[in-house]
Amino acid sequence: MSLFSELKRRNVIRVAAAYLVASWLLLQIVDVLVPILDLPGWVGKLVFLFIALGFVPVLIFSWAYEMTPEGLRRDSEVAHDQSITLQTARKLDRVTIILLLIVVGIVVIDRFVPETGDQPETTATGPVDNQVAESPAQPPPNEAQGRSPGVTDQRPSVAVIPFVNMSDDKQNEYFSDGISEELLNVLVRIKSLRVPSRTSSFTFKDSDKSLTEIGRELQVEHILEGSVRKAGNRIRVTAQLVEVETDTHLWSATYTRELDDIFAVQDEIAQAIVEALQLTLSRADRQILGTHSTSNVEAYNQYLLGRHLWNQRTARSLLAAVKPLREAVEMDPGYDQAWAALADTYVLIPEYGGGTIEEFIPLAREAANKALALNPDSARALTASGYLKANFDYDWEGANSDFERAVALEPGYATAHQWYGEILNLQGRLEEALLQLRLARIADPMSAVIRHVPGYVLLWNFRLDEAEVHYMDALELGQPLRWTIHNLDILHTLRGDFDEARRRARQLAEMADFDPAADLARIDAVENPLLKERALILLEQREDMPDGAFGRALQYALLEEYELALESLEKAFAAGHPWAAHISYMKVYDPLRDNPRFQAMLKEMNLAP
Repeated sequence: MSLFSELKRRNVIRVAAAYLVASWLLLQIVDVLVPILDLPGWVGKLVFLFIALGFVPVLIFSWAYEMTPEGLRRDSEVAHDQSITLQTARKLDRVTIILLLIVVGIVVIDRFVPETGDQPETTATGPVDNQVAESPAQPPPNEAQGRSPGVTDQRPSVAVIPFVNMSDDKQNEYFSDGISEELLNVLVRIKSLRVPSRTSSFTFKDSDKSLTEIGRELQVEHILEGSVRKAGNRIRVTAQLVEVETDTHLWSATYTRELDDIFAVQDEIAQAIVEALQLTLSRADRQILGTHSTSNVEAYNQYLLGRHLWNQRTARSLLAAVKPLREAVEMDPGYDQAWAALADTYVLIPEYGGGTIEEFIPLAREAANKALALNPDSARALTASGYLKANFDYDWEGANSDFERAVALEPGYATAHQWYGEILNLQGRLEEALLQLRLARIADPMSAVIRHVPGYVLLWNFRLDEAEVHYMDALELGQPLRWTIHNLDILHTLRGDFDEARRRARQLAEMADFDPAADLARIDAVENPLLKERALILLEQREDMPDGAFGRALQYALLEEYELALESLEKAFAAGHPWAAHISYMKVYDPLRDNPRFQAMLKEMNLAP
């Protein structure tokens, strides 16, 4: 008799099948009970270990022993004509079939029945106190001046700092940066983990600071660092997870693969981090780890290059980003992430002076719509869509809906919180706006832009002291934004501190390399109205000053030339300027609020009281 026939006769094969199916079911039960009972993550690993260790002994036992009416007996002691292995086989078959039916039922439920327990948490949009879980990051500096307090976020935290480009070709730096960013984007979507956003993490690219110092500034417990070497179609990725407090390695690995395996490498690194931090993931979080927007490696490569250029945020780099992103979606028309990146790019080009609203905003709409058609749950595409609906369609309800979904789907996406805060402020919902801006700062603590934005929101609501604290907080990063310096000039002018206003005006002129004469004349005229005529002449001569709420109209309003301010606002509104809606809350325009022409603009923007 052959070995296979003997294995069948002794039911060894049937026992193996029943054991494997029963083990799978047991692991599913453990997976459900561990988070419910708040058990440590190693419990599941221990159960799996016992199952694995028990497999071979069970098979040996089924080979050596047979179940008889008198109980268990060694197979060698049972005469073949007295054996009941056929009856035992039928029982094993029935048990296995029942277990398989249960397995099929679980798979069907998991695949087709909508979940209720793992739905994204909706961020509160009304005035709240302790409704939103926040991180232990340094709170915004005006916490004591009326901001909504929050509860401490106790989630494990990890920052992904840029992987070092070890390739011989330094032009491959976009690839190493992109790998870092994509790992960050995967981890930031896991709700049981807090991950600072790209802007903050990439602040420390090529930094001489120790990991302990970086961790302290980012307020994280762990740091993921590594390197990437790309040569032809081969890549070598080294990654290591470091515990900040003890400066010890929790995990490290090196992957040498073909470029086509880059997605598998990212999955393995993300999974290793989850295991090293002993995280218990929800079903939705587990699905995130294996989800990719494309399987086309060359499209992915072009996407990384486009995002690299987009992150530089200049008119030239934004225009340059269009080409690789367009190539990415041509290679893979179903690449929703690349379509969302294109929408982001087209949205910003007019604001950075790279092109006209008429040319690029329709392209932004098209790209955002395509991304959402492919993936309705794309937080990035929803953020771009909300921005377009608010600033160009004045569809506030639609914009709010998009932003609410975006921040619920990806709570760590700082730009969604930032833009949503700005949009809420336009609707007169200041405290809700400040809450969203606080969440943006928690997600991206090292971003000068995100530190700046609450300043201008508070400035134009004439909460000058609070605004100044935010501006000084932004300046602490050591890379001042032009708008921060400009707004400090305005703030000190409104406060009547004219010498400090002049100092900031000169600082701005030196940064941007222009003649400060017009700004200085405006400050002089606010201090002494007899000097207004000279200020108006110099303002008219400024060719770099656009019309609109933050441009020429603002200068006229500060000089109390409200008719001229109104004309400038109407020109900007007629041109579809994205900042036109800011007149809704800027108190500097209060003397115009009862003017029918001003009211007509508010009405057309769906912002009339």
